[in-house]
Amino acid sequence: MSRIVVAFSREEPYIREFLALPGRLYSRQDSVQQPEEERQLLTGTHILSPSFTFIPLLVLGEQGTAISRAALTIYPKDPDACLGFFESEDDEEAVRLLLEKAEQLAGDFHCSRILGPIDASFWIRYRFKINHFDCSYTGEPYNKEYYPRLWMSAGYEVLERYSSNHYTPVPCSHENTHFSERLAQKRAEGYVIKSPSRADFTRTLHEVYGLLIELYKEFPAYRPITKEEFTSLYGYLKWLVHYPMIKMAYYQEQPVGFFISIPDYGHQVYGNLTIRDYLKILLTRIRPRSYVMLYMGVNPVHRGLGKALAEAIKEELKKTGSPSVGALIRQGNINKDYFRELVDYEFAYVLLGKTLS
Repeated sequence: MSRIVVAFSREEPYIREFLALPGRLYSRQDSVQQPEEERQLLTGTHILSPSFTFIPLLVLGEQGTAISRAALTIYPKDPDACLGFFESEDDEEAVRLLLEKAEQLAGDFHCSRILGPIDASFWIRYRFKINHFDCSYTGEPYNKEYYPRLWMSAGYEVLERYSSNHYTPVPCSHENTHFSERLAQKRAEGYVIKSPSRADFTRTLHEVYGLLIELYKEFPAYRPITKEEFTSLYGYLKWLVHYPMIKMAYYQEQPVGFFISIPDYGHQVYGNLTIRDYLKILLTRIRPRSYVMLYMGVNPVHRGLGKALAEAIKEELKKTGSPSVGALIRQGNINKDYFRELVDYEFAYVLLGKTLS
């Protein structure tokens, strides 16, 4: 079977083929594709587009149909290129051609390494899932089970590991004195831990940005973005969050920590949504069956505050009787061991990389 590799720039026939491939690989229930966001990146109209060079790639079969796809992202003066938006049939030869083309282009831009999968930015989506493909939750990377194997057969290695804890419902009788005493201690020291209202959403998002932009800067593939870009990327959360499950921590009226959770919508929030989809999302927000704890951060000066925030969220979960997921924890992060007695299983993810010769 003959194959050709195409690096393209805004040609509509190639854009359509790039966007169509995930629909041939996944069912509607399994897809996490965001076609509008992908089209914005492919046409250079995404809010982050001015920050990088974006090169989409396709491997086409005999009929001109895509077998594999990816997009290479190059940041100015950055030796690490990002490769993401990867989707493919289980075809080792096609993926080898795709990755070789990406490596050649990255070398042309004087990059010394490729990291992936990273969908253009740390702030959009990155990492491969490697287990528990039978269940998923809102906000996690989702991919075909064979994707990591295809990359590793082309010389990519695991650079970072991440996990997500799945927690059982919190029994009404559950107590962990280490955490509850820490929450009481922090409140006695003058910390205020509370949930924002919908009217406070934009201000809260700006406060989270101020903390997160510093706290996450040591993460692989991190690049800073502006407050306006951050607000544009995450403003949609206003319509998805259940506000009691967001906790902000203040000390002397300054934001010093946050814990952001959302109802688990599964894959309902992805794709081109219909009125029926919006109604399902609304019903889930009103009556969530489970929650996803997406982001937590604490100014490192305020030691012990993370446990206090976790206890405040746990008390909310106790009221709901719902299971939850502590999402995408980097290996070595202490939060992975929070409330271990409630963890029944773990999801696992990897970030891969390859040094270019």
